[in-house]
Amino acid sequence: MSTRSFIAKQIGKDAYLTVYCHSDGYLTYNGALLLDCYNTPEQVDELLKLGDLSYLAESLHPNPDYPHSFDYGERQQGVTVAYGRDRGDKDVAARKMTMAQLDDPNNWTAYVYIFTQENKWKYFAAGHSGEGLRDVAEDLKTAYSAYGIRRPHGYYGVITDSLAEQVKAAENAEGMEMTEDTQSEFSGPVLSM
Repeated sequence: MSTRSFIAKQIGKDAYLTVYCHSDGYLTYNGALLLDCYNTPEQVDELLKLGDLSYLAESLHPNPDYPHSFDYGERQQGVTVAYGRDRGDKDVAARKMTMAQLDDPNNWTAYVYIFTQENKWKYFAAGHSGEGLRDVAEDLKTAYSAYGIRRPHGYYGVITDSLAEQVKAAENAEGMEMTEDTQSEFSGPVLSM
């Protein structure tokens, strides 16, 4: 089962340039990736140019020396998979949507991520736009702090008790608590999951 999402950039008062993303639309994956890897207007524009996505990853550009396609055996690790570029699908370009369209329960998405005109990533769970947009960075911090840890740099995935224990063990092995300064340097065993 996939966690579907929309990824959008606000382009007007009630206008959002939007692509669909089929997999891993939850906050600690797509939300974290968008926050870390696609956090300028130029990066968001480049992402949206790919059109609808099967899978979001750290990079948009495959190495041209190796195959990269929709097929699992030919996917380059850490590279986004786009329906048009990597599978040859048609009619997958980014499209302009309104908030009502983004939040329509018939679109089968679980989350909607919006890069605002203030250059911040906000989101809402489908069907809940009326409650206002939530801040991706703040909610990620809250999600990890519930496990007593800070988000490891470069980790995109589900938070589990096992992950929390690995992060805590890495902190103890280093004899330090994860701080804002040391978080960006953390590259412990968590990343090998």
